[in-house]
Amino acid sequence: MANINNISILTTDLNAAGENRSLSIQGEVGAQVTIQVVGSDNKFYNFVTSSFSSSFSAKSKLEVALTSSNFSKLIHFPASSSVKYFVIVSPKPYTDTVISGGVYVKEIGSISDSTITFAVITDNTTKYSSDPAIANTVATGSPSTSTSKIVNISGTISNATTDNNSQGLFVIGGATLNNNSFQFDTTKVISSNPAGDGVSNARAILSDVTDLVVGMRLIYHKGTTAPSSTTTIQAIDTDLNQVVFSSIIPFENGETMTLRAIGLSLAASAIGASIALNSSSIDPGKPEITTNVRAGGSGTTINVTTTQGIPGGSKARFTGIGVNNSSTNNVNVVTPDPNGTDGDGEITCDISQSLTVGTKLTFTSENGKEILTTAATLSAQLTVTQFPQTNKTINIKIDDLITPGTVSW
Repeated sequence: MANINNISILTTDLNAAGENRSLSIQGEVGAQVTIQVVGSDNKFYNFVTSSFSSSFSAKSKLEVALTSSNFSKLIHFPASSSVKYFVIVSPKPYTDTVISGGVYVKEIGSISDSTITFAVITDNTTKYSSDPAIANTVATGSPSTSTSKIVNISGTISNATTDNNSQGLFVIGGATLNNNSFQFDTTKVISSNPAGDGVSNARAILSDVTDLVVGMRLIYHKGTTAPSSTTTIQAIDTDLNQVVFSSIIPFENGETMTLRAIGLSLAASAIGASIALNSSSIDPGKPEITTNVRAGGSGTTINVTTTQGIPGGSKARFTGIGVNNSSTNNVNVVTPDPNGTDGDGEITCDISQSLTVGTKLTFTSENGKEILTTAATLSAQLTVTQFPQTNKTINIKIDDLITPGTVSW
């Protein structure tokens, strides 16, 4: 009798890009075994070509007779997703080989690459020429291995050109994305309120607690009904799917709640990723918001050819030949005609003016701390060192960097 004492192969999930793994067998000289590798997609490993085939042949099994106490065989697993492989080692028929523990069967799963989508969001979608304001950036990587993938986000954010949304963009000088610019949202169904349906309570049992971490904020506890005060997750019981919050809420059974991880580190933790912000900037370029006097006359109302990029609400001032700026003279209200096709564009200001038709007017931010523009380029670089198990989206909110103008404030 010849004994096989130990058989081993790494059984953690395979990288979606494919991997080589070593099958190791220890036993007595003379022991004889048969090795097979079968995929859940009904394919068989060919030990001659080191590839999987849909047809079974003599090459689909490897017969080994130990000539020393150790034997190893490298098995090549190809790029794949959601395929399970079964490594089978059995005594060769009609021999006296005995495998300790019986026939060796081990399952190895493959895992798909996952994506992280970085999406620019805003509460002022109508103020921009597109939604999202710039195209989403998608990073792809394997959840099963550590990586170091550089992600570059870049795009031009442009002001809308419709009448009521074309009043320019105020960019904070030197503004950059920071940790709190990033957020991750998820929704969960309330399975039950331990205190009773609709009874105010700090606990709720949810359908699941996937993607939840301590510190996430409860945005809505019922559809679009927000809690009366800032409420965050204090504790999570993964066995009971129970979440403890910082405030008491009248949780209702069957309702959907929305939770948000604010900050890049917390958002990454929630999705099971590791992400660092390397750098960011927002460049308003060299803006020149201009128009021309459309019709002559005097007063605080000035007829202009176009109004694209001109905000009301005393947020902008203007200069030009003959403009009276002897005291504070801001734009108060804009009658929009962004491209001049309607012929009714007007601005009202603080000081009566008497301007010649065709006079060029140039507009800038009233406070000097912000830059008035119609387009700004957002750039950011991140490093992803761990991807989530499944595809996720992290939002980048730009409202702390850009404030759209309005016809009046």
